[in-house]
Parts: sequence; C-alpha cells; structure tokens
Amino acid sequence: MANRLNDKSPKVWTSAAARRLLALAGNPVSVKEAVTIVSDRLLDGVSCPPTDLDAIMPRLNITGCDSDPEIPVSGALRRNGDGFRIITSAYLSPPRKRWTIAHEIAHAVFETTGPNCPRHGEELERLCDMIATEILLPRTHILPLVQTQITFETITSLANTFKTSLAATAIRCAQVVGISVFEIEANRLQWGYGIIRKGRFVEKDDAFREAVVRAMRGEAGTETVVLRFENDIARWSMEWKRLGETRALFLLSRVKEQLNDFASFHR
Repeated sequence: MANRLNDKSPKVWTSAAARRLLALAGNPVSVKEAVTIVSDRLLDGVSCPPTDLDAIMPRLNITGCDSDPEIPVSGALRRNGDGFRIITSAYLSPPRKRWTIAHEIAHAVFETTGPNCPRHGEELERLCDMIATEILLPRTHILPLVQTQITFETITSLANTFKTSLAATAIRCAQVVGISVFEIEANRLQWGYGIIRKGRFVEKDDAFREAVVRAMRGEAGTETVVLRFENDIARWSMEWKRLGETRALFLLSRVKEQLNDFASFHR
C-alpha cells in the first residue's frame, strides 16, 4: 500500500481518506489515478460542459442544495434523513458556488466508503479539491481544447464554457498541459502552480518586478522573460491580467528553444 500512497509528486499520502479512496477505486497505483477513476464513475452519462452537478447528486444520495446567509464557511454537507443536503453560503459568486457544491459532492463520495468514514483532515480536504476539479473540469474534456498555446483568451473561454473561475481554470490548464500559473496580491505571491512556488518572491525578482508593477496599475501585458531554475535556463512567455484592485493572475509558458549559449555567457 505504501507505493500506492506515493504519487509521482513529492506528496506522500498517509491518511485514512487516501486509503479509503484507493480502495473505492479498486486500488490503482496512485491517488491521482484513484481520483480520476472515482470521478469518471460519477460523470458517466452526465452532461458536460458545464458539468450537470444536479445529475450527480442522486448518485450519492444528495437530495439537493440550499443557500444559507448564516453559514460561517463556504459550504457543508449535512445529513437529511437517510440522505444529505449541500448547504452553501448565500454570498458566493456563481463559479465559487459550483466549486463548493463539487467539493461537497466529493465529501459525499467518502460517505459511501463505510462506517467511520473520514470527515476531517488536511488530506481529506485536498482529495475533495482534486475530485471537485476533475468533476468540474474533466481532463478528457479539457485536453482537446488546449492543444495550442494557452493564453488568457483560452482560459477565459474555458472558464465561460465550464462555468468555473478564471483561477481554477488556469490551474487546471497548468495541470493538464504543463504551463505555470501564479497569483500576486498586494505585491506578494499568494500561490503558484508549476515552476513558481510560494517560496519564490517573484515581486523581488528582476524578471518579474516590472510586470508586477504594471499589473498592479491595471495593465494587461505579455513579454518574454529569462528564468533559471537549478541548472536549467530558458525563455518563458509571460502573460498577466489584473483580477481586482490588488490581485493579478500570471501565466508562464516555456519557449521551446534552450538558452545554452546564454547560460555559458553568464557563468
């Protein structure tokens, strides 16, 4: 079982939630594959895009969804007689509400795994996020739509098609085709997926500083930057777009040619 709990990424899954999901999927070789298997079962025969979440609910004994202005979190899965109801905050945007419903559907998946199923824990929440992503933005539906270079125009179109947020759609594209995405808020890196991680302070990096300043002024833009990671140095196409008063989303796509001459020159 230990090998099955270790995906290709450095993440080693150790929780009961991961073991439950693997068993539910028939014990595939990785948690990532288990997420895909379980999600594909839920999506079988369901209209997509956008994913018809209402069609999935009865398969997990969910009787419906209610909004509650008093709920202190985005959403919750609550018992309702012999079944469940999903409760969401009344203040969520439509894409955020769909994400919350998909996440709670994932919690309902674990409720099917038998007595004393996991209901709390960091790994459980991450697994529910992974299932929600696969439900809302299925890999088999995304792949045919991202065969060319990914731009904000591409991501915006996909977000409109799948009824998901721009950030969630950008992250999904990064997972599927290998681009990198990150978000700056108030001149600080909030999160990153791909080569840019939270530990790298892009706002202090010469390659990013001017783009961050321009983004905070409300300017959209595209330019090529040179980045070095360990012993690899290459050109990356960077595009950015402001999302709010203090937030901006950045995309990084690698330019194919290598910069060996550049690397030698700067040794």
